[in-house]
Amino acid sequence: MSSTTMNEARQAVHTSVAGVSPLVLTNCAQLSHLATEDLVQLSKSAVCRLVLDGERFFEQGETAESVFVLLDGSARLERTANDGVGVSYNVDSAYATFGDVVLLGEETRRYTSTANRDTLVVELPLEAVSAVIASNQPQGVAWRGSIMARLHRQEPHEADTFAWRILDKLSQLTDAA
Repeated sequence: MSSTTMNEARQAVHTSVAGVSPLVLTNCAQLSHLATEDLVQLSKSAVCRLVLDGERFFEQGETAESVFVLLDGSARLERTANDGVGVSYNVDSAYATFGDVVLLGEETRRYTSTANRDTLVVELPLEAVSAVIASNQPQGVAWRGSIMARLHRQEPHEADTFAWRILDKLSQLTDAA
């Protein structure tokens, strides 16, 4: 098969499908304890996407509009901080989330994310995710805590900044209760 034909074949399978089974979402640790009605609501707004090797999921500095759940493949996250420190890591565990740092209150993407190989993801609209975790405070706190732990591992030089953000979020939750 020529390289042109191969590229055409790859483009032909590049697709998105609206909606996923709620059962798919239950495999994601951050979503597994949600009520069935919340899982159904999220699954209706989800988009299952095939992202080809080398394609971008999102760019650092873009306005965040979604959160991703990795089904198969690998995503590379890279960032250059204001202090010039570069950070990069791969997400390659099935049902791992990425692009979810925005749940800590950041409005723009912290990283640039690129597919390391052909990668299948579920893209969840940020508005839907935010609504679900706002109505499920224990899961929201747990998810934000896992984001904090991941950021602490990947960017220990910024741990204090994130700690204050998460404490602020926790105080908002307890004030609302």
